[in-house]
Amino acid sequence: MKLVYLIQWNDDPFDTLRAKHPDMTFVHATSQAEAIAELADAEILVVGGPFYAGDLAVAVNTAAPKLRWIQSISIGLDQFEKGGVPEGVLFTNAAGLKGGTVAEHAMAMLLGYLHGVPQMDRFKADKHWGRTEMRGEISGLEGTTFLVLGYGSIGQEVGRKARAFDAHVIGINRSGQDAPHADEIHPITELATYLPKADVVVCTLPLAEDTSRIIGQAAFAAMKSSALFVNVGRGAVVDHDALKQALTDGQIAGACLDVFDQEPLPSDDMLWSLPNVLISPHIAGNGGQMVPRFTALVGENIERLKDGCDLINLQTVG
Repeated sequence: MKLVYLIQWNDDPFDTLRAKHPDMTFVHATSQAEAIAELADAEILVVGGPFYAGDLAVAVNTAAPKLRWIQSISIGLDQFEKGGVPEGVLFTNAAGLKGGTVAEHAMAMLLGYLHGVPQMDRFKADKHWGRTEMRGEISGLEGTTFLVLGYGSIGQEVGRKARAFDAHVIGINRSGQDAPHADEIHPITELATYLPKADVVVCTLPLAEDTSRIIGQAAFAAMKSSALFVNVGRGAVVDHDALKQALTDGQIAGACLDVFDQEPLPSDDMLWSLPNVLISPHIAGNGGQMVPRFTALVGENIERLKDGCDLINLQTVG
C-alpha cells in the first residue's frame, strides 16, 4: 500500500509509521507536481486544504485509479468541496487535533496586541525606551467579555483559555446547545444580539454556504468601537472590504488576523499598513502537539483501513 503526503512541516510526521508498517511505501512529495507524479499507484493521499487545488485536485479525480482514502491536514472541508473528491474515496479530516494549538495562537496574538508587543519591537529597533508613550496604551483581558463564533473544538479551547484570564465567555454555535468552557451559549441566529456586548470577538467559524461573508458591515457596525476582532477560522467568512472600513473608520479598535480571503495576502493590500492590525500568515494550526496527534490519527486510520473498519473523522464531501 502506497501513501503519498504533501506536507511542508519541519518534522516528518511519518518517520515512526514507516517502522510500524514495513509493508507500506511512504512517499514525501514536496510540491503539487511531485504529488501528481506519484498518484497513479497511490492508495492514500495526505494533504492540506490549501494544496488541494488546481492540477492536484484534477489529478486526484482523473489520474488516481487506485486511490482509496484522502486524509486532510486541515479541519475545513471547503477546499475539498471545491476540488471534488472521487466517488468511493474515503475522506477524513483533522477535526479535534488543532483546537489547543489554534486557540493558543489566537490568545498569543490577542495578548501581544493588548500588551503592545508590536510597538515594543518597533521601539527596540530604534533603541527607544518608550515608557511614556506605552504606559497608557496597555490593556488586559480580566473582566472582558469574549464572543466566540463557532463554538466547536477550537472555539471551546478559546473559551477555556479566555476564562483562565478571568474573561466572561459567550459561545455562538448553530444550535445554542450547551458546550464546555462557556458562561453562555446562544445560537448563531442571535449573533446580532450579542455582538454589542463583546470586548473581544474571536471567529473560529468554518466556511460554508451559510457562513460566507457572515461577518460584514452590519456585524462590525454592531460591535463596540473598543472591540477587537480575531479571526483564526476562515478568511472568507469575513467581508474584508467591510473589515477594512471598520478598522479605518473606528467602528472597531483593531484586529488580529491569521486568515484572509486571499492568501498570501497581496503586498498592496491596505491591511499591511494599518497600525491597528496584527497579521499572521495562516500558521495558527502549526506547532504544539499537532504533529504527534496527527501522526497518531493517521496511524490509527491505517490500521482501521487494513482491518476494514470505519475511519476516525470520516466526513462526507460533495
